[in-house]
Amino acid sequence: MTTFYLSYGFMIVLWFFGRELINFIEHHYTTGLASDLTSLAIKAVIMVGLGVYWITKTDHQLWITKRKLYNGNFPMVFWIVLAMFVAYLAFLMYGAHHSFYIQSDPLKSGEFISVTVGAGLIEELLFRGFFMNFLMKHYGIFAANIVQAILFQISHFPLYYLEGLTMTGWLVNIANVLPLGLIFGWIFYRTKNLWPGTILHCVWDTGVTLFI
Repeated sequence: MTTFYLSYGFMIVLWFFGRELINFIEHHYTTGLASDLTSLAIKAVIMVGLGVYWITKTDHQLWITKRKLYNGNFPMVFWIVLAMFVAYLAFLMYGAHHSFYIQSDPLKSGEFISVTVGAGLIEELLFRGFFMNFLMKHYGIFAANIVQAILFQISHFPLYYLEGLTMTGWLVNIANVLPLGLIFGWIFYRTKNLWPGTILHCVWDTGVTLFI
């Protein structure tokens, strides 16, 4: 397990410098869609690259082998959670805007694709597809889910730090991201499939980006 946690530490350091590079490029060279695609590419190279490498290297030590990570299992629990996500996002939207609202020109933000699609696809592969998948062979579901959710949360710290969030900003983000990590981990456990968690992740990020 020491190698596992050292590998995670390596990823966090690499991702910190990746975020630094993204910020530098955004501030000096790109805006809008170009900035969005640049951010997506850098994140994919780091997280997908490491995720695929680690999954391949440790396939025999995983709870679910790499060939079975993406499959057609969508049990009722997924649809129930999806409906709850949509209802909760609608509640937040009406609470914030008192009517239907959608962000105008979302591509201009420079993070629309990387957040709404990229984050779900990339982070679910790495954190549920590898980290939780590996932990499930060493811990029970309760411990594995808590540990992977904490690892998932910590991976957001470079962004909080580089964006200069206040302590309140850190706490608000933690209060959102940590429970989501637990939900995505639980869904992976219940479905034995990365697609349900990926869809939920993308729905949540899209809803927050477009409608809140």
